[in-house]
Amino acid sequence: MRENGLLTPLAIMTLVAMGMMGRAVYAQRPERPQEVRVPGIDIMLRAGWQLLFHDGCRVAVPPSWRADPDAGFVSGPVGDSLSVQRFTITSWFAHKALVKAAFGRVNVVHEDSDRRLWLEIGDKHRTQHYIDVPHGLSTCTGLLEIRAATMPSAEDTTTIADSIGPAPAKWP
Repeated sequence: MRENGLLTPLAIMTLVAMGMMGRAVYAQRPERPQEVRVPGIDIMLRAGWQLLFHDGCRVAVPPSWRADPDAGFVSGPVGDSLSVQRFTITSWFAHKALVKAAFGRVNVVHEDSDRRLWLEIGDKHRTQHYIDVPHGLSTCTGLLEIRAATMPSAEDTTTIADSIGPAPAKWP
């Protein structure tokens, strides 16, 4: 590698290349945002997730889920599912009372507010999340069914529930 006590051009290029490789190992790649705010809708959409619209309602689901565009039905790859529909109501408070009476005993009340009704029911084989979001004299209602064997993370379930709501009348 040395000729007359000096480094050869090949040795110099090798050292420079090794120095550059070491620098590349320690360099940080630019970070991509893991969520993006969707214009015209007050939700954050996770990277790779799909934003779907049906019957005046919207929902976000993981990238592996597939939608039946005519039925407001989305299914996961291992049997989980979500249906979304819009219903006409006369009063949000009366509607909530009817829903709670119809379900009777629930496992968890995640939210019961002016903004949303989110109930969790189910047994050891499956869990159902009933999510109702008012919009004037209608609701966007989602029924998320999760098989016990495929339980997604609580974060995924919350992301789906938080995304259910009215679709914008006009897209920006």
